[in-house]
Amino acid sequence: MDMTWMDRWMDRTRNRLAQATGLFRPWRALPPTTPESLHVRSPTAGTCWTCVERHRIDWQYTGELWHPCDVLLERRTDEGWTTAALLAAHVDPRALGTSVVVPELPTGPYRVRITSPELPAAACSPPLVIRHH
Repeated sequence: MDMTWMDRWMDRTRNRLAQATGLFRPWRALPPTTPESLHVRSPTAGTCWTCVERHRIDWQYTGELWHPCDVLLERRTDEGWTTAALLAAHVDPRALGTSVVVPELPTGPYRVRITSPELPAAACSPPLVIRHH
């Protein structure tokens, strides 16, 4: 048996193994991608809505949603945010928005919340104010 042949074979094998395992080292791993998420574009912070009027809610999504969304209105209380009203159910998320009528609610701070089983977390708008005429 030729030792030089065996030495060359071992060196090649060792180099190939080092190259293959080098692909799995953390510094060679791909950077984490940003998770897909939905961003509420409208209403914006400080918007003032009047009860029993039609308002537009718009959103932007960085991926693709196929399951319908629910659009909720949450009221700020001492305990935190609580659901005040369902504004729209089973909205096609690809529409990137919907028009809703704000129900008769007490004056105060609210926010829009959009939920879908496909979203990693619900999307919420900045606080807005609901008032009466």
